[in-house]
Amino acid sequence: MLRFLQRHFLTGLLAVSPLAITSWILWRAYVLVSATMGPWLARVPSLTETYPDFFLTLIGVGVVFCLIVLIGMLARNVIGGAFFRMLDRFFAGIPVVKSVFSAIKQIAEVFLQDRRTAFKKVVLFAYPRPGMYSLGLTTHEDPQAGVVSVFLPTTPNPTSGYMLLVLTEDVQVLDIAVEEAIKLVVSGGSIMTKAQVSEIRGGMAAMSRAEAPPSQELTP
Repeated sequence: MLRFLQRHFLTGLLAVSPLAITSWILWRAYVLVSATMGPWLARVPSLTETYPDFFLTLIGVGVVFCLIVLIGMLARNVIGGAFFRMLDRFFAGIPVVKSVFSAIKQIAEVFLQDRRTAFKKVVLFAYPRPGMYSLGLTTHEDPQAGVVSVFLPTTPNPTSGYMLLVLTEDVQVLDIAVEEAIKLVVSGGSIMTKAQVSEIRGGMAAMSRAEAPPSQELTP
C-alpha cells in the first residue's frame, strides 16, 4: 500500500510540477507588472474610471512588451549595440556582480537566442569513448578545415556542458529538432519517441560501420 501511494504521489507530483511552476512564474510576472505599471496608468483618469484593475494590468503587460521590442530593435542598431557592449564591460568589471551577470547572460543566450544562430543541427558522435555515443548541438562549422564545434549539454541542466571540436567525418547529423534534443537531455533520455529511437539507432549503426576497420582478404 505504501509503495502504491508513493508511486502515484510521485507521478502526480511530476504531472503537477510543470503547471504549478509555470503558473507561479506567470503570476509573479503579473504582480510585478501590476506593481510597476499600475501607479503610472492610474494617473490617467479616463482609464481608471472606465476599465477595471485587471484590464489596466493587461495594458501594462502590452506596454512592457512594446518596450522590450523597442530595446531589441535598439540592440540590433549599431549605436545601440555599442551601448549594450559598454554595459557588458561595465558589469564585467565589478568583482562580485560579474559572476552573476555572466551566468545569467549565458543562460539567456542558450534559451532565448534564435535557434538558427545558437544551435544549428543535432549530431551524434563517439563520446566519451569509441562505441559509446552522445547527442550534441553544432554551433559552428568550418568546411575548409573539416572541423565542427559541438556543444555537449549535460543532464538534467542543458545550460551547462562542454564545447568540443570534432572532425566533420566523425559526426552523424540526425533528423531531430534542436528543441526535441534539449527535451531528451533534460529528461535524461526517459522521454523518447519511437521515431527518435529509430533515428538515433540508425545514426549509431552508420557510425559503427564507419568506425569498423576494413576487412582484409585472406591470401592463399
